[in-house]
Amino acid sequence: MTRLNKMLAAMAVSFLMIAGAAFSHDHTLPAMESGGALPGTSIYNLTSVWTSSDGKAVSLKELAGKPVVIAMAYTSCKDICPLIVADMMAIEDQIAKQNIHDVQFAFASIDPEHDTPERLATYAKEHGLDAAHWMLMTGDAKAVRLLAAALGVRYRRVDATTIDHSTIITLIDQQGSIRFRRLGSGDDLVGFISHLADVARALP
Repeated sequence: MTRLNKMLAAMAVSFLMIAGAAFSHDHTLPAMESGGALPGTSIYNLTSVWTSSDGKAVSLKELAGKPVVIAMAYTSCKDICPLIVADMMAIEDQIAKQNIHDVQFAFASIDPEHDTPERLATYAKEHGLDAAHWMLMTGDAKAVRLLAAALGVRYRRVDATTIDHSTIITLIDQQGSIRFRRLGSGDDLVGFISHLADVARALP
């Protein structure tokens, strides 16, 4: 194993150990090898293909170039997921008041079996998520597993309609490196927004 791969594996394991709600699941760590232009820790080194709410095939790398606020959840969740989305919407509202506008929000489903592009589109409409700033996406089981490992999200299907999972909102910089992770929900968002402002100011 190369020194880079050892470092990445150690970072991913560390993320998983401190994840908000630690549920056991078979997580295979992603092979995040730098393509040269990106840092080796960038999630944009993951090559999984996702499908957006408008039915288009997308890669994570399409989010590059601006700060990204990303969370993994699922649309039929009635418990913590609405709080995650509400917190993300609150972040969006607060940064707009601070004239920070060039930020992308991403919702990656952990329930690809049910979260079709059509369902994601309906969910976005129901919650008033602006397609100009939000990307809702669904992928296959492997894509979900790899992204979850990279973000430190742990999840476990309980039954046909319920998935237990970590409550994490992650801030990613323009090159795909994790800059801040918020564990839990309902806390003050000041710290997250402060880090987001710092990342936004670093844009060229």
